[in-house]
Amino acid sequence: MQNIFHLICCLFLLSLPAAQGAVLDPDSPAQAVLAELSDALDAEGLDVAYNLNVVDVARGTPERPRVGILADIPALSLPLSPELQQWETALLASELGAIAFVQGQASAGQSDHYDNFYGAWLDAPLQQRYLLSYAAADRVSAERVAKVLAQGYRVFHIQPQGFPQQGASSAVPAQERGGRLYATVGQRWVLDSAAARELNSALPEFLYLGESLRRNSDSVLNPKSREERRIAAAEPAVFLKESLGDEFEASTIPEIIVPGGIALGENAVLVDVRELRFADASLALVDGAGVARELPREALEIWKAAFDFSARSNRIGSDAIVDIDERGRVKISSALEDTDLGYDLVRIDTEPFNYVTRLDVRKSVIVDSHVEFVSAQSSIDFRSEYEVRFLQSDRMRIARTQAATVYRYQSASDSTMHIDAWGPDAFKLEGRTDFDALGASTQAVARYAAWIALFRAVHAQELEFSHGRYEFLKLEKEGRPTPSRM
Repeated sequence: MQNIFHLICCLFLLSLPAAQGAVLDPDSPAQAVLAELSDALDAEGLDVAYNLNVVDVARGTPERPRVGILADIPALSLPLSPELQQWETALLASELGAIAFVQGQASAGQSDHYDNFYGAWLDAPLQQRYLLSYAAADRVSAERVAKVLAQGYRVFHIQPQGFPQQGASSAVPAQERGGRLYATVGQRWVLDSAAARELNSALPEFLYLGESLRRNSDSVLNPKSREERRIAAAEPAVFLKESLGDEFEASTIPEIIVPGGIALGENAVLVDVRELRFADASLALVDGAGVARELPREALEIWKAAFDFSARSNRIGSDAIVDIDERGRVKISSALEDTDLGYDLVRIDTEPFNYVTRLDVRKSVIVDSHVEFVSAQSSIDFRSEYEVRFLQSDRMRIARTQAATVYRYQSASDSTMHIDAWGPDAFKLEGRTDFDALGASTQAVARYAAWIALFRAVHAQELEFSHGRYEFLKLEKEGRPTPSRM
């Protein structure tokens, strides 16, 4: 009888699903590629974590290195300029290395050549480009990971400085090779270990290691931290321009906290666009047929500042750029501080009351209302509309637009036209307002709004922006210092 019981137990155990390799958090949402690699990595002495910030995974010192994903670096969270700079600096200082891999295997004679790998990398969809960063002290463990990956993927190993480099025959310097891959990666992984947690780095890949998810949150970040409070104190209040309503929708935001100034938050309308490219100091949009059309030229520092603002705006959920209070003190988005774009917008924020009088209002605010890019034969033009609004609070202390004047800008002719006015006091503008002069003095807002809207659309529609992205992120945006008072 006892033998029969043992036989039944064995048959029951055999009927259970086969356990995967050492996945430390099987209850987290699975990541298919990590799950696929878990058995082979386990055999090489490494664990896997779908979320390295789950409490049970984050706490304590790792007994074995683990390959995983950080909660605050999900798929398609492409690095921005500060992260790229930090990553390249750490690579140059021999603090880290990385393994890049894409689907497929190299042809004979191609496995060690960077140029061939980078071509395959850019040809792959963004979500299929993986890069695993690791602390230099974990190089041996990283070699074991690369060994596993080589069984099913095309792999390029970026060794820490001081070690033999793969693809050394390339004319591209080793630091830039790694930077180009890091700038265009769709899936950012990290090798978690005791050594990685001891690495003194501000890079998110290592800064967030060992940090547990905050209560009732899918993030380790504390929005009320001292650093976040310091940044927020210097910026306009978090504000979405939709809160102001429009000609048909009522405002929902208290007048007392309206940042005033300028708030740009439109996503550009793009028709049949699949990719943005940067090359030879120009931007181009690529359509579904693969035809590239050049966008109107702009100063590179303006493009870079607009790109950084769109990223910052998306992160904090705010359209606010500039606010000048009644004492003349200036607040500006940190993404535009000490830039020519920011400096010009501070100037423009002071213009409306130079042309509008006899309105019982306390604040003006300039907002964009529409941005559209239109294809021509071999290029693309844009048109944008913006409103200069004059605000006063109602009895409920809600911001109310008393009067607004609407302008349309055409990039092809570099001209602005006054097209409308609305609001209960709009009639007071007639005969008392130099509409043309107000439009001319604020015209630059239309151009800046178009670039910000373009980069917002690239993010919102997850359009490809890999060709030239590294060079674009390397652009400098510094310009005239932002005045503290007007």
